[in-house]
Amino acid sequence: MLPQANFNSLRVKACLSSAMLVVAVCLFFILLGNGSLQSLMSKNREQRHLNFQFQVSGLLQQSREELVRLAELIALSPRGRISSQEELGKALDRQWELLQQSWVLHSLKVYDADSQLVDSWGAPQRKLRPGQVAQVLLGGQPLELVHCEPVCVQSLALPMRARGGDYVLQLERPLGKALQRFREMTGTDIGILSAVREQTPANSGVFYLANWQREILSLTSRERVLPLLERVASDVPHLSGLKRKRVYELDERQFDIRTMRMDAHDEGPQFVFIEDVSTQVEHISESIKVLFLFAVLGALIFSAAVAGTLWGPIVRLRRLAQALPLLTNGRFSDARQLIRPVQKNLEKFDELDVLDTTGHAVCDQLEDMNDMVTRKTAQLEQIAMHDSLTGLDNRYSLIEQLEFHLELARHQPDTLQQLGHLFFIDLDDFKQVNDTLGHQGGDELLCVIARRLLSVMRSSDIVARLSGDEFCVFVRDAEGDSCRVLAEKLLNTVAQPVKICDNLVTVTMSIGVVAVDGKAETLEAILQKADMAMYHAKRHGKNKFQIYDASLPTLAADVQGGTKGDVVRPLELVNSTKN
Repeated sequence: MLPQANFNSLRVKACLSSAMLVVAVCLFFILLGNGSLQSLMSKNREQRHLNFQFQVSGLLQQSREELVRLAELIALSPRGRISSQEELGKALDRQWELLQQSWVLHSLKVYDADSQLVDSWGAPQRKLRPGQVAQVLLGGQPLELVHCEPVCVQSLALPMRARGGDYVLQLERPLGKALQRFREMTGTDIGILSAVREQTPANSGVFYLANWQREILSLTSRERVLPLLERVASDVPHLSGLKRKRVYELDERQFDIRTMRMDAHDEGPQFVFIEDVSTQVEHISESIKVLFLFAVLGALIFSAAVAGTLWGPIVRLRRLAQALPLLTNGRFSDARQLIRPVQKNLEKFDELDVLDTTGHAVCDQLEDMNDMVTRKTAQLEQIAMHDSLTGLDNRYSLIEQLEFHLELARHQPDTLQQLGHLFFIDLDDFKQVNDTLGHQGGDELLCVIARRLLSVMRSSDIVARLSGDEFCVFVRDAEGDSCRVLAEKLLNTVAQPVKICDNLVTVTMSIGVVAVDGKAETLEAILQKADMAMYHAKRHGKNKFQIYDASLPTLAADVQGGTKGDVVRPLELVNSTKN
C-alpha cells in the first residue's frame, strides 16, 4: 500500500505547479533574455571597439619596435660601434633606396647636436623642431610622433651617441601597411581622417567630408566603404554624433562606425573603424519576432502560478532571512516580530512551519546564551583588569591605558596635548608590617591605603596596584605645580595612622614622579624613570617624593653613594588599644 501523500508539503506543491510553470518560466526568461541580447550586442560592440584601440596601439608599438631595431642597424658601423654623422651619410647615400623598399620608409633625417637638420632622404615635408631634438638628446629617450600632413606617417626620433658627436636619427614610415594588417587581423575596415580643416583643400576631391571638415587620408576597402562614410557624414553634422547612433545602414547592410583619437585633442586626426554588424542585427530581429508571440501567455501563466503557490512561502522565507542577521546583533525582539508563530496543529506543519517554529526556539536559546556570555565576560574582564585584593586596576590595565595615552598623544597636535604625570609609589618598610602584624594585617593595610589613594584622586585618574606594596597613579592632565601639590597630598593622606589588628600603625611611602608627554617616549622608558625617581626619594629619607630629572644619578650610582647612609626605620606603632 502506497503511503498517503502529504499535500501540505512544499515538495508536493512544487510538483503540482511545475507542469504549468516550466513552459511559462522558460518563455518568460527567453523574453527577458532577448532584451539582454540587445544590451549584450551593445556591450560586445563596445568591447570590440576597445579591442580595436588596443590592436591599433599594438600595431603602432610593433612598428615602433621595428623602427628602433632598424635605426640601431643603420647607425651601427661595420666596426661594431655607432657611426658618426659623416659615416652614416655616406652609408645611407648608397643604401637609401634599398632601405626604402625593404622597410617601406617615408623619409630618414639626421639632426646634429645643435638641433639642425644636416641630412635628409625621402620626403622632406616635415622636420623636428629644435626643442624636440634637444629633448631627445638631453633625455636620451626616443620621441614618437604621428602626423598626417600630407600623408599619415609614424615618426620615431632616437639619440645616437657617437665618438664624433651626438646626433638624432629620425625615421618615418607610412601607416598604410599597419592599416592593412589591422584589416587582415579583425576583418574590420579602418581609415584615417585628417585634423579639422577650416577650408576645403584644393586637391581633396571626393575624399573631403564637408560636414566634418576632414579629409579621408587613408581607407581600406575604399570602393565599398567610401560611399558609407559620405552618407553618414551628410546625416551626422558633427563627428562626435557618431557616439549617439549605433548602427548605420547602406545597401541593406548595417554598420557600426567608431572613431579613435590619435592625440589628446578632438580636433586632431582620428582613426575611423567601420564594422559590418548585419548578422548580429538580423539575429536579434528574428528573436524578437519569435519571442513576442509567447510573451503575453508566458507572463500570465507565470504571474498566476507564483501568486497562488509560491508568493506566501517566499514572503515567509524572506522574513526569516531578515531575522537571522538580527540574532547575531542581539536584536532578539525585532527577530521575533519577523518570525511569526504558527497557529495550527503539529500534524499539519509543512517545512516552512517547522522552520518558523525552530527559528523561535533558536531565538530564545540565543538570547539566554547571550545574557550568560555577557555576564561571564564582565566577570572575566573584572578579574583580568583589576587587583583581586584592593579592587584597583592591576598592572595590565595600567599598561594598557598608558599605551593608549601615548598613542593618542603621538597623533594629536601640540596645542591639544595634555601633560600627564605618573606617580610610582612604594611603601616604606612594608616588610615590617607583615613581620609584626602578619600577612592578614598587611593585606588589611594595603586595602586601607588603596581607599586613601582613591579618596585623593579624581574619577578620571587611574590608581593601580602593581604588586606587593607598589602602587601607581596616573594623572592625565597635571599642569604647573599641581603634580607637587598632589604628591604632598598623597604623602600626608597615607601617613595618617590606621588601626590594624587593634594597633594604630603609621606607614609612609616614597613617590617617584615622571611627566608623560608622549613625544619620543616609550612605555619602558617612562616606567624606568618613575622607578629611578622613587628610588632616589627612598634613598634620601623616605616619606618623600622626587620628580624625575635628567640630572638624577642612575640606580647603580645612587646605590653606591647611599649604601652607608641608608637606615631602615622600625615599624611605628602609635598606639595599642583593645576592643
